[in-house]
Amino acid sequence: MAICKYCELEMHEADGCVKLPVKTIDGDMDPIPYGSESRDEPPTPGQRHHGVLIGDPPRCHDCDALPGHYHHVGCDWEECPRCHGQYISCDCGPVDDDSQPNTIESKEL
Repeated sequence: MAICKYCELEMHEADGCVKLPVKTIDGDMDPIPYGSESRDEPPTPGQRHHGVLIGDPPRCHDCDALPGHYHHVGCDWEECPRCHGQYISCDCGPVDDDSQPNTIESKEL
């Protein structure tokens, strides 16, 4: 059981997370809903995505968000609205006190 500390719902049962601003070096930006990412088409039911069999409706392989809903914080499929790369690994996030760019802690409100 994984309870999201932001929406306070079970991640594998919720439609998605609450809309939270994505913190970037250019300031807060709107998050990109699951299924609207520009880098790839979302997987289709019956397809395997990162080793996970996609059901119907096709949920995110990592955080289980439904299409049109927001990823949970820290999801590895969330797209950065600034560079359109993978948010958890891009360099667009703000630098925290330890000078580590783009950590989960730096995304907290």
